Amino acid sequence: MATVDIEPASLAVTPGEPEVLTLTVRNDGADVEAFHLTAVDDAAAYVVIEPDTILVRPGETVRAAATLTLDDTGRWRLGDLIVRFHIVPAGQPDAFLVVEAIAMVQSFSDVSAMLSPPDLEGRRSGVAEVTIANAGNAHTNAEVSVSAGELALFVDQSRAALPAHSTESVKLSVRARSLRWRGEPTQHPFVVTVAPEGGQAISLDGTFTQLPILARWALGAAISAGAVAVVALVVWLGAVALGGVPGSASTPSATPSATSETPQPEPDVRMVVVATTDEVRAGDPVAVSLEPVIEEAPANSLLAMEVEWPEGLVLADDECEAWVEPDTDLVLEGRPRSGDECVIELAGGRRDAELTFATPPAGFVGEVTARANRLVTLASGEATTLETGPDADFGTAAAADITLPPYPFWMEVIDLEPSDGGPDATVIIHHALRGDGTDQEVTMAFQIVPPAFVAGILDTDVCDEREDTNCVVYFGTDADEERNTTRQIDVWFDPHDARGVGPLSVEGSSLTDVPANEVDRWIRGAEGLLVSERMFDVDVRLDSDEDPGQDETVTATIDVTAVEPTGEVTAYTEGSLTLGLELNWPAGLVPVGPPAGCALVDRVCTLAGPDPGTPATITMRFVVADPFDAGEVRASGVTLSYDPTTAADRRDGRTRPAVGLPHHWIDSDAEWFG
Repeated sequence: MATVDIEPASLAVTPGEPEVLTLTVRNDGADVEAFHLTAVDDAAAYVVIEPDTILVRPGETVRAAATLTLDDTGRWRLGDLIVRFHIVPAGQPDAFLVVEAIAMVQSFSDVSAMLSPPDLEGRRSGVAEVTIANAGNAHTNAEVSVSAGELALFVDQSRAALPAHSTESVKLSVRARSLRWRGEPTQHPFVVTVAPEGGQAISLDGTFTQLPILARWALGAAISAGAVAVVALVVWLGAVALGGVPGSASTPSATPSATSETPQPEPDVRMVVVATTDEVRAGDPVAVSLEPVIEEAPANSLLAMEVEWPEGLVLADDECEAWVEPDTDLVLEGRPRSGDECVIELAGGRRDAELTFATPPAGFVGEVTARANRLVTLASGEATTLETGPDADFGTAAAADITLPPYPFWMEVIDLEPSDGGPDATVIIHHALRGDGTDQEVTMAFQIVPPAFVAGILDTDVCDEREDTNCVVYFGTDADEERNTTRQIDVWFDPHDARGVGPLSVEGSSLTDVPANEVDRWIRGAEGLLVSERMFDVDVRLDSDEDPGQDETVTATIDVTAVEPTGEVTAYTEGSLTLGLELNWPAGLVPVGPPAGCALVDRVCTLAGPDPGTPATITMRFVVADPFDAGEVRASGVTLSYDPTTAADRRDGRTRPAVGLPHHWIDSDAEWFG
């Protein structure tokens, strides 16, 4: 007879990690007995017993270790797994003993990722796929992020949900920031990072090889064609830049090649412009497709389309290969404006380009117009440019009408110059009454979402009810009363002395008789920039003694330091900021020359906004006058402007109008003299 125990009777097991069970066999008989130890049932293949055969003398006990290592393939579901053993006496095989333990299978995730293809190629853009697999037995999520210095990368979802034993695909779009017109192909490396919850991040390396518009084979064909082809090459180089190349639908822009047997048919180009406005309201982005209808166009052609849009629309994104300034050979590096030419490459069956415009929230009526201006083709080393002809369909403008009504409720976040104890921000609610007698009394509510550096909302004004960050506002039906169409909510935040810059957003949360999941179709939220106290700190210091003598020199040092904005802030980052500080000093100090570090006009010192963490320093020297007058040396913010013109815009020879920002975003400071 024998007695068998197993310890522990239950244990937690994570697939991929070994766990040990101890089998104890006691021989209660009178003879020496050999026992064979085996695992059975589902877990048998994943158990190793050492030793698996033991010799036990009468009255003695022998132990064996059973190591259980479940594979991490995801086949093991959460829950209890019975691990069963047979202890078989060698002399009496049929009189085996059974002992079992409960293995509680724990959750685990085994996330892998693959980029396909890792090497992309194109003249401006490419598309890849990130495949993420979870071989674990538990649901997990993975964050997907991309990084590349000279590429714009986009994923169609930044967070992938991964059920147990599943695979998810994420689309990755790669787009070069500018077009390469000629030269060697350029490789742009990029990295896709997949970070599973609680796991190690996975880095996937990719490369986008950007091809020039003028292919190397075209150069070779042009050179090998002799002197006539050299002329064609020169014309082609100008045509690629879409500059003023002579030629029309009936006159080629280059001397015909002597080897040409028959003239190529002239392509017929007509424009179609389509705006996608279904369920789009004012303030939402609107997509406009430029769809040229082209017949008989060679595969390697470029089409330039002049696009015009009215004020109120702002071009936010586009699928053009490049933008060209009209009537020039200038390929734009900066942002295009109305009247510029959108260039597309007619290759691979591509025949359209989509433009995305931001729209004003108050409502919009207008049209986007496009005209096919020039078609550049290359055949047998010869470049041909077809231009608008007065009697041809080629060049006829097409337009898309855009009419966007405002949301029934839409909001703005503004910053007013505060008086003592004034609000940190103001929310304006607009109620677009129909005015047809069908307007009803409603109660709407919105959520105030401050940036992370704000501890919470201290107070609000004009909310009919307020619960923490939720503001409830009542609207009547009398359209003659302004309070029924526009409401202004002032907001104070806690604490007042918090230093920071971040986005402040307001989002609709409820509306009378509207289901919660449809509120965003009736109420349009808004976002603004919250600057707590100040965006630029000012520190004034004097190097003088408390009782300076006549004709002694005093130096004032003024440091201007910018607050580091949060990572979500995108406003005022592409252009440049300019500060104006009003400098005041007592009559006892006489300036010695102009200040260093700024331009002084009528005591207003103008300087460029410093980068966060690097103070801009202004120094000003004075001589002590006689008679001596004491007083303050003070620097106070009086102007703050933002110029959206980028370095790329300047290279294009273009400027954009500056806009004024609240000057109280600049601090003031003073030091006593005398």
